[in-house]
Amino acid sequence: MIREADLRELVEFDGSDSPVLSLYLNVDPCTTTPEAYKLALRSLLESATEADPADKARIERFVDLEYDRQARSIVCFSCQKKGFWRVFTLNVPVENAVTVARRSLVRKLVDLLNIYGRLGVVAVDRQGVRFYAFHLGELEEVVGALGEDVKRHKQGGWAASRYQRHEDEAARSNLKSFVELTDSFTRQYDWQQLILAGSRGTVVQFQEMLPHHLRKLVIGTMPLEPDASLLEVREKAEELARQAYAHRTCALAEDLVVQASKGEMAVMGLDATLEALQQGQVYQLLFTEHYAPPEGVVKRCLNCNYLTATESDHCPLCGGDMRPIVDPVNNIARRAIAQGAQVLVLGADNPLEKAGASIGAFLRY
Repeated sequence: MIREADLRELVEFDGSDSPVLSLYLNVDPCTTTPEAYKLALRSLLESATEADPADKARIERFVDLEYDRQARSIVCFSCQKKGFWRVFTLNVPVENAVTVARRSLVRKLVDLLNIYGRLGVVAVDRQGVRFYAFHLGELEEVVGALGEDVKRHKQGGWAASRYQRHEDEAARSNLKSFVELTDSFTRQYDWQQLILAGSRGTVVQFQEMLPHHLRKLVIGTMPLEPDASLLEVREKAEELARQAYAHRTCALAEDLVVQASKGEMAVMGLDATLEALQQGQVYQLLFTEHYAPPEGVVKRCLNCNYLTATESDHCPLCGGDMRPIVDPVNNIARRAIAQGAQVLVLGADNPLEKAGASIGAFLRY
């Protein structure tokens, strides 16, 4: 399972004159077979014509002999000439991809972390609660708790309303204690997203009782039966996480277009984004999935690593030689991550793309 420290290591590793072979492979047994994903692997590696044969062989050896067939995706980074080998088997879906470059293809991992990372599911009813701690599709823990017994009394008469009040008070007391537990587990597991599950009435009441710092983490709610399987919980939670991420990034893109148009704390377009990145101003980087500037447009200075979209072969900063870079969006994303910025990938037909700029950024200052 990948952690923030792993991502940081991938961001910082530079293959330089020994390029890194990065590969993402879907091996989900629900959507593909071993024969199909091995054929896809062969096709991906054949397309990586500039890759070191030793890197290809290392990845093939892992998939054929070392992979335990339990995951839904495989992510490999290999630079055998420099002794660099990192592999992650993940329980979330990925899109097949391969690159050969001096830097690892990290932007896809960032996307996975944004969608599926640090997710808590709180399944609540009037009498009990269950907490599911997920990270990248992996269940880290499931914990349950029971409150005071809440019984429905069917008898009528003068005592009915008194019994009803007692039941409602007991249920509210239970939900209050479950809120405290939710706060505790959110801190313990560093949940960045919360999903509330259960009957609609109880979930609405529970959500209203949450303090503001927890309510703002809630990305959705879902119905859930008490005997729901772990697979059902995970599948429903993942679908909600994908929907919430698409909605959130679309809203951010719309806000970015508005702010950039007003000349406020945002820029859009390749040139403006690169300039902001070089100044260390980028707070959030947004770009459309599959966005790729024309080949050779983005160049890097061999002397000071300055990135810019220029026709000149000389660095405007130090006068050093400029060379076109492979996969410029990944390089831009990597630099943003190294500067502590958040990187967000937008779906197709988003407001930023509609504005004619497939990349942009919110600024720190």
